Amino acid sequence: MKKLLYIYNPTAGRRTAKASLSDVVEVFSRQGYEITVHPTQERGDATRTVLEDGGGFDRVVCCGGDGTLNETVQGLLALPADKRPVLGYIPAGTTNDFSRTLELPRTLSELAEAAGAGAPRPIDVGEAAGRPFTYVAAFGLFTDVSYSTPQANKNLLGHFAYLLEGMGRLASIPSYHMKVSTPEGKEVEGDFIYGMVGNTVSVGGLVNLPRDKVLLDDGRFEVILIRQPKTAKDWQSILTALTTLELSKDGEGAVVGFSAGEVTFACDAPVAWTVDGEFGGEQQITTVKNLPRALTIACGAGSTE
Repeated sequence: MKKLLYIYNPTAGRRTAKASLSDVVEVFSRQGYEITVHPTQERGDATRTVLEDGGGFDRVVCCGGDGTLNETVQGLLALPADKRPVLGYIPAGTTNDFSRTLELPRTLSELAEAAGAGAPRPIDVGEAAGRPFTYVAAFGLFTDVSYSTPQANKNLLGHFAYLLEGMGRLASIPSYHMKVSTPEGKEVEGDFIYGMVGNTVSVGGLVNLPRDKVLLDDGRFEVILIRQPKTAKDWQSILTALTTLELSKDGEGAVVGFSAGEVTFACDAPVAWTVDGEFGGEQQITTVKNLPRALTIACGAGSTE
């Protein structure tokens, strides 16, 4: 019999993972799995559980927000490549950015079906300063909101909590003087209020990229840098660029955009990074790498197993 490890975060989102436990397990049972259920107890618990036990399962499914997904992926990547089970994901957080990129279904029953029996597909994974991420590593404007906003506020207000928390920052937006470079020789320098390296079509609902430009297994990430605005006209240029996605590729515009398999950010002072919505540490030099097709994840309906 196939074996499935189900890891869920009982406090994620509006606690839907805990409330839906019986329904989800019923779906997995119907799919023919022997199921082990593990509710996370604290930060890092999903990583430890997958690292210790994940190699003995055919599929690992996690249910929670982006942070729970990131912890689960960290555990999977720590396993030998030939011991990594297929990952299933049931989003139950506040923003669930990566689920939009994967085009996962909306209803609980469909999500459980896809997580347990969806067709496996390889995807790239990122590494920022040695820490894995599934969809984004970023610094600057709003990036600390997800881990600084109280969980109670997230549960009550949903995505609006992030916006409320962030609006108070606009009066004094910090900028970071950086040199951004790639091994291919691309260099961009300036004062930036935001930067991201991602494999996603959505980042907190604030950045949205065209689906046909974001390939999950091409060995490259999308890089976006927003320069510090000095006038109202500069702000308008930024908003126009993000709305129309007419990003500067020569490195001189208000919003710079390009793709890369590896990119290094060198700053005058330590910069705080967020990795999949969680605090990712502070450093002056941060190298972000693409790990091509390092993870296999269940997407859509229909099993290939």
